[in-house]
Amino acid sequence: MKIVKEIDQEILENDICLVPTMGALHEGHLSLIKEGKELGLQLMVSIFINEMQFNSKEDFINYPKSIEEDIKILENLEIDYLFIPESNYIYPLDGFDRVDSGALGKKFEGDSRPGHFDGVLTVVNRLFQIIKPKVAIFGTKDAQQLFLIKEMVNKKNYQIKIIESLTVRDDSGLALSSRNLLLSEFGKDKARLLHDILNQSKAYFCETKNLLVFEKFKSIFLKNDITLDYLEILDSETFTKPEDGTDTYIIVIAAYIENIRLIDNIEFRMEKA
Repeated sequence: MKIVKEIDQEILENDICLVPTMGALHEGHLSLIKEGKELGLQLMVSIFINEMQFNSKEDFINYPKSIEEDIKILENLEIDYLFIPESNYIYPLDGFDRVDSGALGKKFEGDSRPGHFDGVLTVVNRLFQIIKPKVAIFGTKDAQQLFLIKEMVNKKNYQIKIIESLTVRDDSGLALSSRNLLLSEFGKDKARLLHDILNQSKAYFCETKNLLVFEKFKSIFLKNDITLDYLEILDSETFTKPEDGTDTYIIVIAAYIENIRLIDNIEFRMEKA
């Protein structure tokens, strides 16, 4: 494994599969990396904690950092490159493209975290410009983020294949996340309710066709001292309110547990009558 802080011409001569991360690697990241290793390309993992996507300075400061442990993990996985850039390389003083996430970027996560998706798309765009990967792999847990990245790739006509890797969960269904490291064991037990609520919402919607799952299940969150931000059923192809012609649905959820923001989702197709 070669650790690099900048991308040189020698690297650019390779066909690269990129797995972008903010470090604090867990089994979810490792799943992305293992998927990338099967493609036969040069595999690059990036670690860059992108301050631009944090709407809270405190959240940025508290985001888990474990670079030495991450390096050891990646050495054992025998990737080709670990890219650990400095902020002034990603965001040079002579300017860079700031990407606007549009109307969708201001909804759901974007509503609660103003500017978040502008920061996400800006850094992903910079990574694409600098590394010029053939393939990039993202997890589906951040469903709105993935939707916006794919939309950006299409708009900019990037010849980059985006691979969507399924969410990795623990035995109880909790979606793996670097933020889970900030939870106590008691908090993790509460966090496992999020996946339960997603499944209950799916069952309720399939039975009743009622989109108001937030009202249906909010009492569970109140009872368990979980601050629910949103719980919405959307058309997964458009990330908008479902219509009569909707084929696939996605239920997205965001909540605060022990002041840690967690998100999750479940995608499904409802059988036609």
